[in-house]
Amino acid sequence: MGKGERITIRLLEKDLRWIDSFIEEGEFDSRSELFRVAARELIDRTLAIQQGQSGETYVPVSDDHINALDYLIQKGRFKSREAAVFEILRNYLEDMDWDKLESSEKKFQEIKFKLAEAEMMKKEIEKNYLKH
Repeated sequence: MGKGERITIRLLEKDLRWIDSFIEEGEFDSRSELFRVAARELIDRTLAIQQGQSGETYVPVSDDHINALDYLIQKGRFKSREAAVFEILRNYLEDMDWDKLESSEKKFQEIKFKLAEAEMMKKEIEKNYLKH
């Protein structure tokens, strides 16, 4: 590979240790290679999502939730974060009371309609009141 432009980035010590331990596993030869690949993949994924071409959804997750997932993986409950998120989401959706959700949505729409009617009536009353 040819010479590229050099950049400087700042990382937390714990992030750098995590990156170095990942590199030691042999997937990448250097930090530079890891960052080049990661940057390309992030940009490709972001563009695919923006263009609606990705079947994946990315959701920001708090450190506490990541730690909880990692704990469950460590205990053997899941094989990976992806597997954990998939199963948790699947269980949540299977347990969802869809009839109750639809009923709530209908009630919400009815309330919204009544509020709009009340607002229109209020404006009509104000308009008539100002005429006199």
